[in-house]
Amino acid sequence: MNTNTLVHSPAILGELPEGTVIRDADGDTGTKAGDGFAVVGWRYPLAPEWFAMPATVVGPPPATVQLIADLSSPLTLPVLLAELRSIAADLNYLIERQESELGELRDGCDDVPAGKLADWDELKADHHEEGSAALGRVLLRLGELTSTRSGP
Repeated sequence: MNTNTLVHSPAILGELPEGTVIRDADGDTGTKAGDGFAVVGWRYPLAPEWFAMPATVVGPPPATVQLIADLSSPLTLPVLLAELRSIAADLNYLIERQESELGELRDGCDDVPAGKLADWDELKADHHEEGSAALGRVLLRLGELTSTRSGP
């Protein structure tokens, strides 16, 4: 089983944790140190830009694989925030519509008359189903946004 992970950007190499071993497209191997990469034959640590892309991260732990996926994701912060705002707007619209529908059954004292209790119960059940379905959609969208993605 291949546990190596490709990296296509020196900027991502720079974010890897210390101790990470990489092998670049030319076969050079380096180990991430605090101020660069230690490479056999070089006296000083080398910058991530020195390596030929794509570089392979050799045997990364799951946390490093997730970090690489996050840093390689096509989602930028503005795109992610726009999607989260869209999710919140959808939920707010659903809640406001449901409250409006329930409000139509209330009398002037904000009570539900006995003759409308059956309608109230039916509407509440419908709202519960809609809310459960909406929560499922939100969880699906959040799962898509946070799933591990391979880099470009």
